[in-house]
Amino acid sequence: MKRVTKVLIASGELLIAVSLVLVATGLAMNNPGSAIGSLMSYETARRAHTIASYLFIPLFYAHAAAGIYIALGRFESLKRPGVRKAVLSVWTIGIAVLVVSWLIPQGSLSVPPSVSASTVPTLEEVAKHSTENDCWVVVENRVYNVTSLIDTHPGGREAILKYCGTNATEVFFNEHTERDYEVLQQYYIGTIGEPLIKNATKRKEKDD
Repeated sequence: MKRVTKVLIASGELLIAVSLVLVATGLAMNNPGSAIGSLMSYETARRAHTIASYLFIPLFYAHAAAGIYIALGRFESLKRPGVRKAVLSVWTIGIAVLVVSWLIPQGSLSVPPSVSASTVPTLEEVAKHSTENDCWVVVENRVYNVTSLIDTHPGGREAILKYCGTNATEVFFNEHTERDYEVLQQYYIGTIGEPLIKNATKRKEKDD
């Protein structure tokens, strides 16, 4: 029991630290113009937020498992080893299912059929995709094909069309939230200076 209590305390302390990082980076991403947002770039905050999220999951699992183990010990009918093992097994399976479902990719990203997957995007290449039927934008060195987003963009078509083929980093972060950035990742097709992602024509074909 002492070992379980130590796990509970240690994981709890680490969870507090990780939670603070999640809060700080989340605020920085949600409002880049704020005091905390000025301390780090959006990309730095996003990366730190992602790492903290990965750390949060196992810490939460361990902390909750230790808590469940101790809580079961307070009830005479539940403190038997077999019962504890069964409950913790269900908890473990539940977390595992959530993690696996999160890791399974859904669908493909879009690179126009006219563009080879081996193409290495540059700002010059992006500039060629500047129409409503073929619209690429750059946000922090990452390239997005937002053609299919034009007609459904909450801010209207023109809000996207005027930035097709350009580096829209500044305007994007000035006018969008962390959630918007997460949504934008659905349209990611590559990074400046690196080959476009492979197997990424399905969504374009579906849109056509």
